Amino acid sequence: MKDCGIVKDLLPLVAEELASEESTAFVKEHLKTCADCKAALDAMQAPVEAEPAAPLKTVRKAVKKRGLLIGGLIACLVAALIFGVFARLTKPIVIHSAYEAFESIQIDKNQVRLYPTQNTRLMQENETGTVHIGAYTTLWDLWTEGPDRFHSYEVNLNGVDAILFEPYDNTDHEILYQREGYPVEAGFALPRLVMNYYFLMALAGTAILALVWFVLRLLKKEKASRVLGVLLILAGSFVIAFLAAGFPATTIAPARELAFVLVIALLLIGAGLCGRKLLRKE
Repeated sequence: MKDCGIVKDLLPLVAEELASEESTAFVKEHLKTCADCKAALDAMQAPVEAEPAAPLKTVRKAVKKRGLLIGGLIACLVAALIFGVFARLTKPIVIHSAYEAFESIQIDKNQVRLYPTQNTRLMQENETGTVHIGAYTTLWDLWTEGPDRFHSYEVNLNGVDAILFEPYDNTDHEILYQREGYPVEAGFALPRLVMNYYFLMALAGTAILALVWFVLRLLKKEKASRVLGVLLILAGSFVIAFLAAGFPATTIAPARELAFVLVIALLLIGAGLCGRKLLRKE
């Protein structure tokens, strides 16, 4: 037992064939009568089994999947940016006065011909006997040539008692044409507010989900926090989409604004899910 301590100190050198001849001989002599030290030497000299390398096919598959996720993330973000810029450039900007909207108005027997100013677009809504005309422009029209300034907008007077210009503010509509003896009631039209409600719903949902997700993370509820994380991506994407395409949310074209918001939100959701998977694989 006394020699075992010395031998065990020499075993690593003997196993690596770095010990002197005298030390090696001393150890070998001791091993003839000591099974424990012999077992220790055998363990040191046993070949180490390397961990099997991952199959090349598996590695390639993982690299390809990561590349697809990165590509999807970039593609979704670029597409969302393009749609956001396009939505912003083509967002209607209301013109609040017929004086600013038209260069001239010609009234014939059977029609009214309107000549919009440059960069002005018109929209029409019909009621029984009444035609409502609105005017708007866009950033794109303001920065480019805009619509043809010599193009006329014609309204057929068959069955029409009045043509009203809607400023889309708190002022009364302006009369562009009125059939003799037809009384025009006072009134005004305002931009639609429905998009504001959608935006507030998305913002409130995002705030609530973010708070619940933070609490779950503190409580280390991993499974529940992962589910809330996905829902948070969904709600947050709609908030960003509203800010990118539909802000300010008050609009005269809610269907257009909502369509852009939905497309941009879906692209942002795709980008968020791709980014989430990439982070989980790190």
